[in-house]
Amino acid sequence: MSARTAGHWRMKLASRWYDADDSLLPAHHHAAVLLDLLLAQGHNSHKVLKGTGLFEEDFHSGQVLISPNQLLKLVANARRLDSDGELAFRWGAQLWPGHYGVCSSLLANAANLQDALQLLCDYSRALSPLLAPRLIVDEQFVYLQWLDSHGAGEELEFLVRAHMAGLSAMVRWLSGLQPGWQFLFAGAAPQDAASSQVYLGERCHYDAGINLMLTSRAVLQQSWPRHVALARRTAEMEALQQMGQQRWRGFPESVYRYLVQHIQRPLNLALVAEAFAMSPATLKRRLARQGCHFQQLQDQARLHVGLYLLHVKGWNNEQVAQHLCFNDTTNFRRAFKRWCGLTPSDSRSRFVLPTLSLSA
Repeated sequence: MSARTAGHWRMKLASRWYDADDSLLPAHHHAAVLLDLLLAQGHNSHKVLKGTGLFEEDFHSGQVLISPNQLLKLVANARRLDSDGELAFRWGAQLWPGHYGVCSSLLANAANLQDALQLLCDYSRALSPLLAPRLIVDEQFVYLQWLDSHGAGEELEFLVRAHMAGLSAMVRWLSGLQPGWQFLFAGAAPQDAASSQVYLGERCHYDAGINLMLTSRAVLQQSWPRHVALARRTAEMEALQQMGQQRWRGFPESVYRYLVQHIQRPLNLALVAEAFAMSPATLKRRLARQGCHFQQLQDQARLHVGLYLLHVKGWNNEQVAQHLCFNDTTNFRRAFKRWCGLTPSDSRSRFVLPTLSLSA
């Protein structure tokens, strides 16, 4: 790659992300849905909005823009006020298609599952600003991985529950089908795991090291009865005109995706910072402001690709270690156990699941 081409790539890459304190999200979209649920439960708006910098009237004007951090603070308040452990699922059930302008119109007129998932990915800033979907399709299965866009921290589990339940509910409503999703959660089973079974069914797997839902590829192209072709085309033209920054990604998500795409290179902080056209110190500060750090993202990228190589490709430890730029298998095994609490052998024996195609 020439110096000129590399410079152009760095400028393009640097222009495609935004920070968690940038006010770009309409308050009357996702935040308003969550606020309404909490108010309906009898919670005081001042308690619900504490620390967000928002007032109830801000949600009614249709003009106020908030940052991902403000939305995350609202989610944190909601999680603390959630008395029965079901608020995330109820919020999720109302997320999509939603009332997010032309993007919701597009989603409501999706032709099939593949179309709906691709729209969700293409317009994730409008449709899913806190968790970004990553779509992968292989010969047998379709996978949707949920990526932390802005450093959700303690709110990640709540968000993952909401988004998985939301997508499952949306697909049932728009398609009239039961795709038979399986749900993989990175963390341990919650104490109220029974709530998950009510909303998601019994195919929930915990301590998987990744937040992912998967189903058979056979349902991907099945036509949906609510699809209206003319409405779909009209909404798409309007969306393309209005898109602007809609395809921008959160900064931690952008760094994670870059690390996955270049997993076979021995990347370090300095090299990644150069790709994002900033100094290592600036990259560290930007990630720290969003509650994460470079090593954390690099570990996640290596773990997720490692899971793919172990469970799908059937590679041995030496092959995976080499692919992930480890000097020897001992260091790889130690790192893998640090990442997910299991050795590679334990992971192979514990999770006998369909193909985890996560390298794309």
